[in-house]
Amino acid sequence: MRCRKAYLLFVLGILPAVRAGATALSAVALPDPRVPGFNFPESEATILTWVNAVGLGSPGAAAASQNITLHGWGLWTALTLPTSQVDNGEPLRVFETWYTPQEVEPPVKPLGQAQSGAPLAPRVAVVRQRAPMQNFVQFEHGLEPRDRELLAQASGSETVFGYVKFDPTAAAHVVSQQLLSMSTLNQLLAGGAQGVPPFPPTSLTLKSAFQIISQNKLVGGRYYRLNVWTGPPATPQAWAPYQWPGVVWIDVKGGGSGSGQVDLLASTDGGSRTDQTTYPVSSMINHRISVMEAAQFNRDQPGSGVAAGDYAVLVAMHVAGREMARWTWQTFWWTPTPDDPQAPSSQLVASLRPAQLLGPARNYAMSTDYDMTAPTQPNTGGANSGAAVYAYNPYLEARFGPANLPDSLPGNDPAGQPSANNVGTNCNCMSCHVRANYNPNNLATAPRYSGARYTDMNDPQFAGTLQVDFLWSLPEIAK
Repeated sequence: MRCRKAYLLFVLGILPAVRAGATALSAVALPDPRVPGFNFPESEATILTWVNAVGLGSPGAAAASQNITLHGWGLWTALTLPTSQVDNGEPLRVFETWYTPQEVEPPVKPLGQAQSGAPLAPRVAVVRQRAPMQNFVQFEHGLEPRDRELLAQASGSETVFGYVKFDPTAAAHVVSQQLLSMSTLNQLLAGGAQGVPPFPPTSLTLKSAFQIISQNKLVGGRYYRLNVWTGPPATPQAWAPYQWPGVVWIDVKGGGSGSGQVDLLASTDGGSRTDQTTYPVSSMINHRISVMEAAQFNRDQPGSGVAAGDYAVLVAMHVAGREMARWTWQTFWWTPTPDDPQAPSSQLVASLRPAQLLGPARNYAMSTDYDMTAPTQPNTGGANSGAAVYAYNPYLEARFGPANLPDSLPGNDPAGQPSANNVGTNCNCMSCHVRANYNPNNLATAPRYSGARYTDMNDPQFAGTLQVDFLWSLPEIAK
């Protein structure tokens, strides 16, 4: 039985989690990618030494910045490695074996010593589980009705999906502490807890966005028109993929000599396509859609026209690691110019990709933020001063406008110039996730999403709420 089919039947209540005769899947812990200089988990003291050197502009700032970049690439190299597990004839990558919220929410019970970090039970489940982005709550937080309509165009097409995943350590912690139970969160809040129990330092979580390349959207039966990032706008503003000036053409039959060129004419009928602006689908992390998955998409998104055999291609992924109290943040997106990506990445960042990073995973740009501002501000008692750090994913945050980031504060841009810092291209992961909280009483004073800024981890705004260790996914998925 194919594991994706098994998962669909499982969530419909037709199958138990593990069925006799079916292949059991196991979540794979982050492997050692054998990248020189990369360690996981890295000690918090070491990471903070890097952060402080960069933020304070010390003589070792350049080397520290490279260490941070190498750490991000090491994580990406490890989590995109193939495993020995197979789904429908396709090897599963490490991150694809990790747990979805549906697999760790109550009443799931951990096995044996799961409370101490042991892996959860092997299971028959779709590890490439998806939720249509229209229903993916974290992407809708604070959006206006028109924004929700535009969300379907997030990657230049009508069918986009995303998922949150927990590595085995994070999943075991969620289960043992029942952190996706609203009852548990309410009990913690009522008991006077300031936050949820902190995740172990080996915890990793990710949030991804996939584009479905549908047969009915192909030009000439083989070419798919994909909006691609060509850099932020000259004037800070919401900058969604449908507004981007360039496209490339993804060839599902494997053709194309594209090596960095973008089609700026972007005709919908393929008239502007050239071999140089065409890229094989194998240049992207991808997998094929099954009959059951196609039925699920067409049920959830009527009229999407998804068919078995269509490709799902990874366009973006956030990765967060609990190696330090404020977590490490790295984000990745596919680019036709992996050797010379646009901001918020750079040619220098690309030049530090390790030799161990191979295949389509090498065609992704990266941006990291291990701090909110420079100079570095402490976890508590700091100020929203200095230069903001910008680090965002074009496919995930660039579309955000001021209404989506209501708790933004004016400050400075990375060059030290005054900026409102209230749009998606002027934000970073840490500034937003430090504000994550459970707010069952709908307090108007509770922290909300924000652009790049400093937030004190003991900010009075948290009063009456439960801090959720930087993971907005917990309160937004909890039941």
